[in-house]
Amino acid sequence: MWPGAVPGGPKQKTRKRGRAPTTWDYGGEKPVRLEDLARSVAPTAWRTVAWDDGSEKKTSRFYRQRVHPAPRDHFHGAWPEPEEWLLIEWPEGQDKPSHYWLSTLPEETSLEELVFAAKLRWRVELDYRQMKDELGLDHFEGRTWPGWNRHVTLVSTAYHFLVYQQLEGQKNG
Repeated sequence: MWPGAVPGGPKQKTRKRGRAPTTWDYGGEKPVRLEDLARSVAPTAWRTVAWDDGSEKKTSRFYRQRVHPAPRDHFHGAWPEPEEWLLIEWPEGQDKPSHYWLSTLPEETSLEELVFAAKLRWRVELDYRQMKDELGLDHFEGRTWPGWNRHVTLVSTAYHFLVYQQLEGQKNG
């Protein structure tokens, strides 16, 4: 991660002949480990945010910052990644952060919206479990891609219909 730093431009051509260099110049910047970045954050910068995980309200401390994720081969001068949100969760009383997320949500996204998006996984897992248990998502025994694709499409469509019917019933009832 390069917090706040913008990598320079492509390396300048130093040879008179041959192809121009295509590697990126990071100007001596070294990537920062996520835990080191979290430990360097001032205690006043952490914010307590509450969210609902489907069964109860929970709270934890979060910090967010715009960063350029380090490419896997940064030592070879790869092109830089675009700037993204880094969200760090460090629960009160723990000795190190518990979770890290990268997000491509827009710059004007609030901390609460980032936490909501990061913690929405419970909903996806619940939907997946319901599609398996109630609609047979895991019952496909075919051997072809088109067959599997049709099966998943039909199960997803049926689940969408059932959720829609449930929401309509709540709205009208």
